[in-house]
Amino acid sequence: MKIIPQDLLVSILSRLPAKSIGRCRCVSKPWRCLLSEVHFIKAHLDRTKEFMDNGLLMLISNESNTLYNANITHNSLSEITALATELGFVVSSKLWSEGIPSCNGLILIEDDTYKRLLVNPTTKEIRELPVSPYALPRARFTMYGLGYDHVSDDYKIVTISYYNNNNVHEPYCTEMFVNVYSVRSGTWKQGESSPYDHVIGYAGAGVFFGGRIHWLARRTSDYSSVIVGFDLTEEKFHEVPAPSSLDGRKFAYNHRLVVLGGCLSINPIGESKTDFWMLKEYGVKQSWTEFSITDDESDFMPLVFIAGQREVVVVKDERTFDEKLVMYNLDSATFKDITMHTVDVSYVLGYFTETLVSPYHNHEAQRE
Repeated sequence: MKIIPQDLLVSILSRLPAKSIGRCRCVSKPWRCLLSEVHFIKAHLDRTKEFMDNGLLMLISNESNTLYNANITHNSLSEITALATELGFVVSSKLWSEGIPSCNGLILIEDDTYKRLLVNPTTKEIRELPVSPYALPRARFTMYGLGYDHVSDDYKIVTISYYNNNNVHEPYCTEMFVNVYSVRSGTWKQGESSPYDHVIGYAGAGVFFGGRIHWLARRTSDYSSVIVGFDLTEEKFHEVPAPSSLDGRKFAYNHRLVVLGGCLSINPIGESKTDFWMLKEYGVKQSWTEFSITDDESDFMPLVFIAGQREVVVVKDERTFDEKLVMYNLDSATFKDITMHTVDVSYVLGYFTETLVSPYHNHEAQRE
């Protein structure tokens, strides 16, 4: 029997979908060891990133707060379907407004018992996060972000918390407190407070892109709207130039950030004419590219940009309780319905890619 060199075997197997790797691990003990090694997981992740359009939607059903994922497929030229699979989590209703932070196939959720869990929905690995010793005991609100620091090879969770201004203990405190959790070490630390005001209309989950977790915020000097990114290596905030056509006084209140087609993007909330922008070259203001989706009777939330086909998966009526997935073609300005099987969609939380990344990421603690 001819023995396949290990490097060649890794190259071949890294092309398989993450779910198929699970079946391959059952072939033999040597295969299980090989496919569980850190270098293979990284090789598979790098390969997966080349095909970021092949991901899954994260959904909540309208019958409960049960979490689902869904894969979109083109069955024919005229039919597009999405098969939803239950993940086995009943999540907090807070996620309806906050969204779910995600990075490299990991998601951060709050379950119905208010525990924060770092989860890989593909491998079913779950890690419960400890409460930060620096957490505000009477915080009005805490927003979360999840990202990867390539310098330290560490996944980090960042929280921004603030007091209620009417709090009797801290009546004049407007400070934005920042905590950082290292997935590798399993510890929290207190960071420098944010110099920006994060108390805005849509204070959702941070969006990870380019080594930074991004939020919309306001400058404290003149209350103008800004896009800010928390650099996971420096652990400091930096401003990202916004599109010139946006109203610099207001856009933080009526827009949201997403990642579309491998670009940081910004789109409005609850408008029938949706102009969304994609930052083609990160940090370069002139590289913002504008796209439009128009329909007189619906609101939209872009989710996935399929560059080769110039199509966008969007949610129609996203501010109502009757959401509908559709595919919009930017060239023909036409819609195609996406038929959802096995579940009625109540809310679409976002989009993630299937990977083998562990929520422990080399942490030495015993995995349960």
